[in-house]
Amino acid sequence: MIAVNTQVLIFLQSLLLGAALGAVYDLFRIFRIAVPLPAGVIVAEDVIYFVFGGFLSFCFAMTVNFGQVRFFILLGEVLGFVVYYFTLGILVMRGAKKIISVLRWILFLLWKCFFRPPILFLRWIGRAFEKLLGKIGKNAKKAVQKHRKHLQNRQILLYNYFKNKLPGREKKRKDQRASQKGTSRGRRGRGKRKKEF
Repeated sequence: MIAVNTQVLIFLQSLLLGAALGAVYDLFRIFRIAVPLPAGVIVAEDVIYFVFGGFLSFCFAMTVNFGQVRFFILLGEVLGFVVYYFTLGILVMRGAKKIISVLRWILFLLWKCFFRPPILFLRWIGRAFEKLLGKIGKNAKKAVQKHRKHLQNRQILLYNYFKNKLPGREKKRKDQRASQKGTSRGRRGRGKRKKEF
């Protein structure tokens, strides 16, 4: 059996623990205001907070009451949290919102005055360089096409064999080949006839 004065002391300590847990929760709330987070991350933060709070409550019960869970300890923690949340917590959150808004304004000014102009200048240089490279590429293609025209000859060469196969030239070549074959057959036939005599 625990003495009454000891129970009162433990109850007051549990009130302080509840207020401390409220202050820790305010840190999470301030972080959420400063950095917008998706719903899944907020749920994960709440789970982490409740695990942390349960661990602290367990350690407190082990230290103060030899691991025995008493209703007045849990009641003291809840009351401490609620009192902090609706008194100091409101003041802390108002101050945090003002501080966060001032910091955002300062960061916006720094971005606008110092960081944005060099980034815009670098973007402009990148676009100008891209246009220049595009013009150089077009000129290079035109130059290559002009040089290819000079390289193409009527003779069949290895590097322009397929390019010389134009419709008119192909017909002329076929006619030339056919006439050459005809003359060669005539010559062969004459030779055979001579051999036969």
